[in-house]
Amino acid sequence: MKKLLLLMVMGAAVTAGAQNDLAKTTVNASTLLLKDPQSKTIFRSGDAAAARATKTIEDWQRLRRSGIILTSGGIACIAGGIALVAVGDNQSNNGYDYYSDSPGEAKVVVGVMGIAGGIMALGGGITMWAIGNNRVKKYTNRMSFDMGGRSAKLAFRF
Repeated sequence: MKKLLLLMVMGAAVTAGAQNDLAKTTVNASTLLLKDPQSKTIFRSGDAAAARATKTIEDWQRLRRSGIILTSGGIACIAGGIALVAVGDNQSNNGYDYYSDSPGEAKVVVGVMGIAGGIMALGGGITMWAIGNNRVKKYTNRMSFDMGGRSAKLAFRF
């Protein structure tokens, strides 16, 4: 049980440190010193549609690809976590000795963390995949030319 608490505290510390480092590297200090409040924001345009209009099909394809990879990684983490929980449960001490940790407890902890991380990766990956796929569909197949036996049809979708 002590190892579980230590592992949880270490995970929280690593996460907090990673967020702190990310905040230091992404925000430029010179923009915070400007007197104009509009220039302090990271979004130059207040309109989300204007920000989407500047993106190309390659950006949306990259988002879709990243979503597919993140979804696959989430599924793998969930499967590995379930396997580790199952193996660790068989190696646990079954409640007879509360003062010593068995090797199975560490596997259970890592398995639960794998399942939790996999669920988060799965949620983010599916969202990225869906948004990217929706935007790619809007860019492709906009114009079609169909020829029949006695007719031809030109269609433009917008």
